[in-house]
This record gives sequence, C-alpha cells and structure tokens, in this order.
Amino acid sequence: MSKATHISDNVARSLLWPGTAACHALGLDAKGEDYSDLIRMLINSLVWTVAGVIVVAVII
Repeated sequence: MSKATHISDNVARSLLWPGTAACHALGLDAKGEDYSDLIRMLINSLVWTVAGVIVVAVII
C-alpha cells in the first residue's frame, strides 16, 4: 500500500509542477502564504487547459 501512495504522490507532484514552479519564481515558497495556493491553481489550470486545447487541435 505504501508503494501505491508513493506512486500517486509522484504523479500528483509532476502534474502540479507548473504551479509550484510559478510560486517559487514569485517567491511564494513558504507554506501558509496567503495567495500561494490560488497562484498554483491558476497556473495549473491555465497550463493544462492550454495543453488540452493544443492536443485536441492536433488530433482534429
């Protein structure tokens, strides 16, 4: 069971990497920052939405 937990943690970390990188670039590294979670959600949603649109455009 712990191996599955580690695999899911690694998958989640790789999918959420764009937002984490943006927070590091903006200096919002510390947990508990007021807007770090919002910045992460915004960047992740933008990155993965654009990636999805590009994939759909290439397929069609």
